Amino acid sequence: MNNTYKLLGLGFLVLGLAACQSTPRQFNGNVGYQIESQTADTATMAYTLAGRQNQQLDETKLQRACQKVLGTSKTYKLSILSVNEIVNPQQDVEFGRQIGQSRTSVGLSNTQGLYSDQDYATRQALEARPSTLRVVRYTCS
Repeated sequence: MNNTYKLLGLGFLVLGLAACQSTPRQFNGNVGYQIESQTADTATMAYTLAGRQNQQLDETKLQRACQKVLGTSKTYKLSILSVNEIVNPQQDVEFGRQIGQSRTSVGLSNTQGLYSDQDYATRQALEARPSTLRVVRYTCS
């Protein structure tokens, strides 16, 4: 019985985290959507996306942003106006030295003790950010 509750709780946690990943959010200086113009049944928006291109996932994000702005009652027709790549304004190299616009960085590692819970490679992986962002301008009607 106790394991059933643990599995049920874990299932709800995973479902909640998955829902948070696909929820559109307003522009926060790095990623999100911005409303350029809006009428009762149409909207022109710019959505800044980070990460790898995945057409189905991107379309879902754009559709959910439209539903958040115009109402969740229906599926909207999306018309892409432009797709541009920009340099990530939040891209800063804290450890090491960045070489041009590449993803390569060179730095010195201070090796932790044998039983230390801090790992330089893990810290770098958690702080990794894409060097470019994609801005998709589109209309939904």
